[in-house]
Amino acid sequence: MTRDSDKKENEAEVKIEANKEAKLKAESANLRRLFTVAANSFDDIHRSMNREKNIDIQFNKIYEKAERLFKVDQEIKEIINFSDKEYDTMESYRDRFTEIRVIYEKNYNKHNES
Repeated sequence: MTRDSDKKENEAEVKIEANKEAKLKAESANLRRLFTVAANSFDDIHRSMNREKNIDIQFNKIYEKAERLFKVDQEIKEIINFSDKEYDTMESYRDRFTEIRVIYEKNYNKHNES
């Protein structure tokens, strides 16, 4: 009887992990979509003439979404082994955030220091 109960317990744990993984992957996909929308909006504002007020708001939106995205990615990374494609995707979002942060800090953050 112990083997059967151990087997059922193990199957339940595998199912719980699979559900957690699926939930985290879905959350990550949604955050990637939201991040992309916010990043594209940042680019549009950066290129436009009316940027002072909106750029700070948009950067803060991107920053918040990036933090959430990177946290979820880390949780996924802790429970599964990323494929090369998944790892590259994760890194591309980190790189994109770094590019945006550098542009913001170089061009706009100076106004907050005055």
